[in-house]
Amino acid sequence: MFSRKKRAGAGIFAGLALHGDSLRYVELDGSRGLRVVRQEFIPLSTGTVVKDSLKDTNALGVAFETLKDALGKFTCPIVLGLPSRDVILRLVEYPKMPLEDLKGALALEFQKYFPYAWDDAATDIAEVEVPSPDAAAKTTVLVATCELEKVKALLRVVSRLGMPLAALEPMNVAFFRAALGPDEPEGGSLMVQVEPEVTHIMMGYKDNGILFRSAAVDLTLPEVRTTDEGLMPILRDVQNTLIFVGNQYRGIEVKNLVLGGTVGDNPRLKVFLEAATSLKVTVLDVWDIWKAASPLGSVPGYGVAFGLALRDLI
Repeated sequence: MFSRKKRAGAGIFAGLALHGDSLRYVELDGSRGLRVVRQEFIPLSTGTVVKDSLKDTNALGVAFETLKDALGKFTCPIVLGLPSRDVILRLVEYPKMPLEDLKGALALEFQKYFPYAWDDAATDIAEVEVPSPDAAAKTTVLVATCELEKVKALLRVVSRLGMPLAALEPMNVAFFRAALGPDEPEGGSLMVQVEPEVTHIMMGYKDNGILFRSAAVDLTLPEVRTTDEGLMPILRDVQNTLIFVGNQYRGIEVKNLVLGGTVGDNPRLKVFLEAATSLKVTVLDVWDIWKAASPLGSVPGYGVAFGLALRDLI
């Protein structure tokens, strides 16, 4: 989303994710399958990204410069992740119409769905398939929108450093793509991305993201991640999501849950979720599922960066 180019389907693309503790960077070569070309981890100063929202673009610029020094120079197009809580993702339905006509209709009633005006927003839409009996008579789109000034501030930093930007994309959308894997699933899928300050829950139908939710769950202290009390808010949000989807989309059946994120590699949480939901829970290992070995080993927490780099390769 917020793309500046058409999809290439081959070549080398990088994904750059802005996590609360770091930049995570991955370069993928899609010329012959998928191959990891480069992988970097650049610490971020405290207060740069807070609760998955960008707060300090100056500090981010310093981290970008550190990344550029580590790379020597930027050598391929970069898909840059927008912290998930800076973006509103929402499904909107209209009678069947071309996307260009739909954009015009959405612009006229934008504030019916979002808390700011169309002219004050950076917005992109993508048509999605939903499990609805009258889906053929409707056009359903996933709308991604961010305050325009926040995007402009980020683009100024990118421009100053000469970063070759291919696109901006919400980080939870990128995580969803990585967690789906290379084969289109049948029916519904549930993804849970666990970060130290926020947990993101995504529901998919086939290869369409149809629901994106976020909850502030404080797992900044490692000892909290091992207690049922600390993990209970995640479980409640997962259960509530399943109930909502079951009521909203009668035709969707969810059997699997993919668990990931920078602190999602948590055996206790996996067992906790399996016992409470009766779903098969798989911990995401992007290097294994996409058969693209990491030069650093199967390092967890790179799902978003990997998904960003995948954007123009699949």
